[in-house]
Amino acid sequence: MSSWSESRALTKATWGIVRENTYMLLFPATAALVAGFLVLAVAGTGLTLLGLDPSAVEAAESGSVEDSPALIAGIVVLVLAAYLGTVITQVCMAGLVKCADEELQGRDSSFGAGLSAAMHHLPALLGWAAIQALVGWLLSAIRNGGQGSNVLGQILRLGIAGIAQVAWSVVTFFVLPAIVLQNRGPIDAIKHSFSMIRSTWGMQIAGGVRLGFWVFLLGLLPGIISTAGGVFLLISDQIALGGTLVAIGIVVIVLAQVLISTLRAVFSVSLFHYADEGQAVGPYSTGQLQAAVRSKN
Repeated sequence: MSSWSESRALTKATWGIVRENTYMLLFPATAALVAGFLVLAVAGTGLTLLGLDPSAVEAAESGSVEDSPALIAGIVVLVLAAYLGTVITQVCMAGLVKCADEELQGRDSSFGAGLSAAMHHLPALLGWAAIQALVGWLLSAIRNGGQGSNVLGQILRLGIAGIAQVAWSVVTFFVLPAIVLQNRGPIDAIKHSFSMIRSTWGMQIAGGVRLGFWVFLLGLLPGIISTAGGVFLLISDQIALGGTLVAIGIVVIVLAQVLISTLRAVFSVSLFHYADEGQAVGPYSTGQLQAAVRSKN
């Protein structure tokens, strides 16, 4: 079976589970709404603190932070905002993992039950969110560092950050299932996730999980095109049509992202059982699960 056929079959099977349990879509949607609102509210406070003291700008430009308490406080609040947003996201997705496990094994669950189960693992999720936020900040520093360098250097940094991001997402693919389903701590969960990837699919990972391509093709890509077209029309002073296309594009992108996040979380649970126990759960065959992660071996 070709890669495209495998991707379509996996997406179709996983979509069947989500379609029968549409409440699962509430987890990433809630994460996006609550985390987004929280980040904006807390970050707004941080930006206000930065703007309260005129010397903050001068301190930032001169590199002298110790003379500007408002600058320090503002930066701390901005960091806190990013971390809180990550915590909300991880808690919601942990709830989705628990519900997916229940449904895949023939037991009914609900949005409330998933969140309740996630809260039982809150200490581990707080630690995992801190690690995720730290990695995100490091990758951002790699991408944005050294703005004064030449184009080749910028391309190199973007390439390194991109490769690191893919590697990190693959290695940590099973962290949430390990935390929620096996009650592991964040460090132990990362080690266990890496161990399962290495032992089941080999070390030379060529890409991510074959899932969601068709959602990207039919949902995310049209949203991106609509948004880009709308921006072009706005620049051309066609405000009404441009604004409409941008709004439609953003809504489509958000909905596609919610669906992709749900599909990946549900499928990760089935893959987790296969990698950890050697058994297939849900509507998947062992062949599909073995071929789900691309490997050069």
